[in-house]
Amino acid sequence: MNREIRILMLEDVGAGSELVEQELSRAQVNFSSKHVETREDYLRELVTFAPDVILADSNLSQFNSHEARRLLEERNFDIPIVLVNSSIPDELAIESLNEGVDDDILKCSLKQLPAVVLNALKKKELEQKKEKTETALRRKEDQYRLIAENTSDLICLVDRNGNFIYVSPSVQEVLGYRPEELIGRDFFSLIHPDDEEAVRTVFRESSLFKNRQTTEYRSQRKGGEWRSLESASSWVFDERGKPQRAVIVSRDLTDRKRLEEQLRHSQKMEAVGNLAGGLAHDFNNLLTAIIGFTDILLTHTNNPEKVRKDAEEIKKAGERAAALTRQLLAFSRKQVLQPKVLDLNAAVANIHKMMRRLIGEDIDFVVHTKPDLGAVRADPGQIEQVIVNLIINARDAMPRGGKLTLETSHVELDDTFPSQPINLMPGNYVVLAVSDTGCGMDAETQSHLFEPFFTTKEQGKGTGLGLSTVYGIVKQSGGAISVESELGSGTSFKIYLPRIGEVVTAGEVAKGSMELARGSETILLVEDEEMVRSLVRNVLEKNGYKVLEAANGWDALRNIKEYNGEIHLVMTDLVMPQMGGRELVQRLACLRTRTKVLYMTGYTDDSAEHRGASDVDTAFIQKPFTPATLTRKVREVLEKKRKAGMAGSG
Repeated sequence: MNREIRILMLEDVGAGSELVEQELSRAQVNFSSKHVETREDYLRELVTFAPDVILADSNLSQFNSHEARRLLEERNFDIPIVLVNSSIPDELAIESLNEGVDDDILKCSLKQLPAVVLNALKKKELEQKKEKTETALRRKEDQYRLIAENTSDLICLVDRNGNFIYVSPSVQEVLGYRPEELIGRDFFSLIHPDDEEAVRTVFRESSLFKNRQTTEYRSQRKGGEWRSLESASSWVFDERGKPQRAVIVSRDLTDRKRLEEQLRHSQKMEAVGNLAGGLAHDFNNLLTAIIGFTDILLTHTNNPEKVRKDAEEIKKAGERAAALTRQLLAFSRKQVLQPKVLDLNAAVANIHKMMRRLIGEDIDFVVHTKPDLGAVRADPGQIEQVIVNLIINARDAMPRGGKLTLETSHVELDDTFPSQPINLMPGNYVVLAVSDTGCGMDAETQSHLFEPFFTTKEQGKGTGLGLSTVYGIVKQSGGAISVESELGSGTSFKIYLPRIGEVVTAGEVAKGSMELARGSETILLVEDEEMVRSLVRNVLEKNGYKVLEAANGWDALRNIKEYNGEIHLVMTDLVMPQMGGRELVQRLACLRTRTKVLYMTGYTDDSAEHRGASDVDTAFIQKPFTPATLTRKVREVLEKKRKAGMAGSG
């Protein structure tokens, strides 16, 4: 030991201290020393001198080694004490040795003193290192315990046979067990039989190859429910390289997998929706021509009766096909909605009257509406279709009768509300619930419920588009739909629509009779489908209008530039080759500022070219349309222009 050793001597005979110093110097010990006799001096030098070792005589009259050791303990000084006695240790000295004095030596054997002092110091250093190491280990253990007991992941230790020897408290949240319930139990007893062999293989391989292995499997929660877990296992080996225990860290993937499944389901429905929207666009062009020409044919009173009947059948077929495309578009969320501020209580009351006879006397049809429900913004016709479809489904689920409940309520969703399965932002919502006491559905049926063309009904008794239509309408209206069902226990559908603070407006104006509205204005008709263009021109010209034709946007611009008279209305399809309707109208604004616009559309999507049809001030007519609907809409747009002009001139 090269550093200087500070020695405090507790001795009442000065000569004794000199002998000690001589022996230490003779042994070439590098030291400095202080000599004290009283308690006060002792306490002072403990602080100011800060000794490394204390040499004390146990037979002092004023102050002895026993009290010296006690004062060290009281003040938390960790300094070794060596007794230096002139005779064989008395009872007090022996007591001091038993209570923690590090060593003793007789004054007649002072040659051994340097070794005794150095040994006492070495012993104290070793004890301090050991304590420091143990403190560090305890700190690490506390850190690991803190992590294990506060993480949401499940952490456990298992022995070589797979039995639990430690389980973190998170097991209660993940699997429903208290940790002590699993100690000693077989880890593999919780794993699904179909997954057990794969997990055992990973368990063995992580031990054999001494690396970290990860696997996914199903583990049984207390009560029987299966949860999807992902576990990473690592082994702890002894000094001979033998595996002793495995550390398994598991994460609950159940909710994530459910979300992934919902995402895949949503993507699948979106893909089918894109297909449905594209088919419906072309189909609606054909239907517009079929229905329109049939209406014209039916106005000819000199047709033979058989021709008239055939024409009526053609029209019925066209109208049924048009209804089918409306369902496809509702499912794909690509139809143009005409939202209004609605009171769902009023809609429910109207439908209750209409559906009462339809559902049959063996079904108890009950309606509960919440007062002060609040308003929603939605298309009245589409919401009516949602309610009717759900009621019909409920009726079909109770072939032997039962109870059908239609009710409204409102709810405030916040961050604490479970987002699944509705996945809505926090806020206020109006809720429409349709419940039945029918046969119910299993989980497999529910997973396909909103897919197009999926039906559990007999062939010919259902298209499989009813619930997919409901899904599309609700989604496009900014809402969500959930279903709760169990085999033999009935089904409940809940529709959530955003609640708004606006006042409910008056009901829709009646659409009027089939009489065609006439006029004399000039209309530029822009439509790439020749059949539709021919029909619209025919209808408009027969009702007094002058019609200019164009097959696309570029043809329309040439007509606009070449025609010297006033063009009162441009009636254009939205989707056309070369130049679509939206771009045409933008260019028209620079050439004919007073010309009104009426869009024709089979569907719209989210692209910039189509978005114009859903603007608040944009007029549009949905394909397929009848001649009466066409002339009434044209007249409506032109009258709006005329009234605006009169107001400006006044």
